[in-house]
Amino acid sequence: MATVSPWSSVSEASRTTAFGQLVADGRDVSWLDGGSVGRGIVGFDADVEIEADDHQAIAAVDRLWRAEPDAVWIGCITYDFAADLVLGRKPRVRGLPGCLMRRYRSRLELGPGGRVQVFGSPPAPPVSGLEPPASWPLAPLTPVWAASDYRARVAAVQRHIVAGDTYQVNLAQRFWAPWLSPCTAAELPRRAAALYLHLRAKAPAERGALLKVAGGFVLSNSPETLVDVDRDSNGIDIARARPIKGTRPRASTPEADLAAKAELRASAKDLAEHVMIVDLVRSDLGRLAMAGTVEASARPDDLALPTVHHLVSEVRAKLRPGVGLAELCAALVPGGSVTGAPKRRTLEIIEALEQHPRGIYCGAIVLLEPAGLRMSIPIRTAVVGVDGLSLHAGGGIVADSEAEAERLESLAKTRAFER
Repeated sequence: MATVSPWSSVSEASRTTAFGQLVADGRDVSWLDGGSVGRGIVGFDADVEIEADDHQAIAAVDRLWRAEPDAVWIGCITYDFAADLVLGRKPRVRGLPGCLMRRYRSRLELGPGGRVQVFGSPPAPPVSGLEPPASWPLAPLTPVWAASDYRARVAAVQRHIVAGDTYQVNLAQRFWAPWLSPCTAAELPRRAAALYLHLRAKAPAERGALLKVAGGFVLSNSPETLVDVDRDSNGIDIARARPIKGTRPRASTPEADLAAKAELRASAKDLAEHVMIVDLVRSDLGRLAMAGTVEASARPDDLALPTVHHLVSEVRAKLRPGVGLAELCAALVPGGSVTGAPKRRTLEIIEALEQHPRGIYCGAIVLLEPAGLRMSIPIRTAVVGVDGLSLHAGGGIVADSEAEAERLESLAKTRAFER
């Protein structure tokens, strides 16, 4: 039940820096950030944590959530953990646990216009909040692959397409940026929180997140919904996915920016890629849906973000009775927009070409709450540790992709994390 607390009288700007200060102080805080327009959830002091590299953990979380739906669960599933599930193999132990979920009885729910609802007993707002750094505290991002390596991998993807193995592969490369000054484990929470405040001020995202993970923090600047599930008045679960595919960098003048947006909407190549992925998401949802209930937008909408323009569509369906978190994860994670089509074979191609785990990138950030569940796709998402920041960025490769243009598009997607 919502209660009255000191948080209710704190301004929106002060709440943001207060969350940062609590993270900096070492409190257990999981922040799902709706930016300036979306809905946010902040959980404090988890009473249950499930961290596992076992696919049964997802069903265990689902059972606990349904047994006590008034509490919320916040956490993440890595891309590699989900890919193992799709490929039917036992999960391998990697740098991050495949499934990390925490239960919170105390939380804030934040809405547009500064609305706040308080549940349980959150900590009091700190006297002063954490301010973002005056300058970006990391060195410039450096891709792990040389430009020639990236172009060679695009060529390899196109050979797979010619061979009939796949229609599209979402190829991602890894970037790295060390701290400009040494960082200790004790300093890391403060640095991570300050970095996130800087990031959200520079490029707010409707599906942003700040989460603590093994050895560091996840900083997500993602705009993409994997799936939201809400129960309608007839007791039927309605699933909505919003796949993004098609990108142009924002331009420096209003005229050039409008031209970039118009070019994206007029691009037959980008529209074909988008339709291909929408069809894949329709197929994934169709595995869980009542017959005849899967619907998709006739044409994609425009999505203008601080650094890029995108094309986005909505796919919705009525779920069959009894579909739970494990079934949703098996069908939808990793998302079609960040893998390719057909999904199973494309996952194998991605693994062979990228040769390094993606971690949280392109997995899922998860919220389970009384009203339903929300999963975002953590694109534009970094992990920071004592050594620095690791980030992936990529794009869909098709038969007529130009390798250098695709490489430059992946660079554009890192702009929010640049100095």
